[in-house]
Amino acid sequence: MLHDPLTGLPGHALLLDRLEQALIRARTRGTLVTLVLVTGPDDVLGAAKVLRAGLRPDFTVARYGDSVLAVLAEHDFGDGSPIAELIRQLAGESPQVHWVTSDGDATPENVIATARTPPTRH
Repeated sequence: MLHDPLTGLPGHALLLDRLEQALIRARTRGTLVTLVLVTGPDDVLGAAKVLRAGLRPDFTVARYGDSVLAVLAEHDFGDGSPIAELIRQLAGESPQVHWVTSDGDATPENVIATARTPPTRH
């Protein structure tokens, strides 16, 4: 199933595909990819709608798991912290927000694993 039936957002498999394609573009174009994981929103459907409405249309908002939303953003520079901060503001106070930025020199699985690790970096 490519789309989550509750939210209508891309699901886990489609997120992995889009992440892989974004990492390839980052390597070949010299850009960056930021993946933000939003864990534990009280209302997944409501958080999904707020994120989709509040973020740029070229960002991918996906449902990664039962209580985890993901945002995939491609950009030219920076460490992804402004993107993560915007998502934190949109998502409200209850969810945890973790992110990682890559220049494309990683696998999708490594990017997700790094984003899932509680940050000491940002």
